[in-house]
Amino acid sequence: MNTGRFRDEGVRRTGPVPRTRGAGILLLGILLMAGWAGCGGKKQESATERPRVSGIEVAIAESSQRERTAEVTGTVRSAKIAVVAARVMGRITSIPVEEGSRVEAGAMLATIDDAAIRAQLATAESAVAEAEAGQEEVEGAIVQAESGKFLAEKTFERFRNLHEEKVITAQEFDEVQAKRTVAEQDYKRALDRKAQVAARISQAKAQADVARTMLSYTRITAPFAGVVTEKSVDPGSMASPGMPILVLEETRRYRMEASVPESFLGRLRVGSRVTVVLDADPGNEIAGTVSEAVPRVDPMSRTFVAKVDLPGTRGPRTGMSGRIRFATGVETVVTVPRTAITRAVGYEGLFTVGEDNVARLSMVKPGELFGDRVEILSGIDPGTRVVVSPPEELVDGARVEVRR
Repeated sequence: MNTGRFRDEGVRRTGPVPRTRGAGILLLGILLMAGWAGCGGKKQESATERPRVSGIEVAIAESSQRERTAEVTGTVRSAKIAVVAARVMGRITSIPVEEGSRVEAGAMLATIDDAAIRAQLATAESAVAEAEAGQEEVEGAIVQAESGKFLAEKTFERFRNLHEEKVITAQEFDEVQAKRTVAEQDYKRALDRKAQVAARISQAKAQADVARTMLSYTRITAPFAGVVTEKSVDPGSMASPGMPILVLEETRRYRMEASVPESFLGRLRVGSRVTVVLDADPGNEIAGTVSEAVPRVDPMSRTFVAKVDLPGTRGPRTGMSGRIRFATGVETVVTVPRTAITRAVGYEGLFTVGEDNVARLSMVKPGELFGDRVEILSGIDPGTRVVVSPPEELVDGARVEVRR
């Protein structure tokens, strides 16, 4: 337990310890020392001269096992954050949202002047129409060339038979053969022209598709439902590709990110259960689960990053600070009742009772609280008898009568 925290919470007693008690203890010590010096080292006052206090309740300082924990500081972030940026160049004409605005997926976030892109689209669509018109002309030329090729081949077959039968001259046969060759070339050129027209159509359509895509980029919409946390520009500003306009974060899922010392690398794994405490609400412990444990250790800070998913509550917000607590093992601690702790001369202490039933004031260092008991980090050993709720008249060296 943090000592300062223990003092703030106080110890349940009949009332605050008066300053006169600490002064009385100090005065008693001075008187005892003076008595020792005056007697030349003789025995101090006999046991029969010690003050007696009856009805004293004692308890045993217990040794017990407890789970040892560690704590690291972290920062809350949304599990999904998007920096919404422009994808085309142009003047921003409107931004219908402000910081803090809640939007649904697909909601309009900003618009960019689209006049130039619309002109590009019109030019591309005109080129598509022109190329498709040329395609109809080419189809007609192909039909005509195919028909001429068919006729030339039939004529060539007839004339070849006549030439073999010596009915026509060689010159007449050569002329028919040449016409067949020309018809075949015409048909091939028609097919080549068809392929060229098809390529021009594909190119024109691709340019039109690019223009349509660019036109869609002039209307910037929300990629998911969330809240606008940052607004970087105002209407009238000139946008360029990659320039941030807004920051949008999802509000349904949050997580805490923390830098954890490398010594805990084996303790925090994906799926580990931890406890998160937000500084804004220190009295509320939130159960969390480690969703990511980056295995890379920063050579400068000797830490790794752990991310803890938080339940879907309205408490966490991006930027909040907090602490992640997690188990690191088991340790043995010494505890006493909280009411055994008292204050003397500005320090925490407690009265111990030995076998001689003499109360001795021991300075101790309290630790964490465990219900109605408190951890003692140093000052006493397990098994020591301690006074519970010591009365005001109890002083160091007093003989006590323990209540049965």
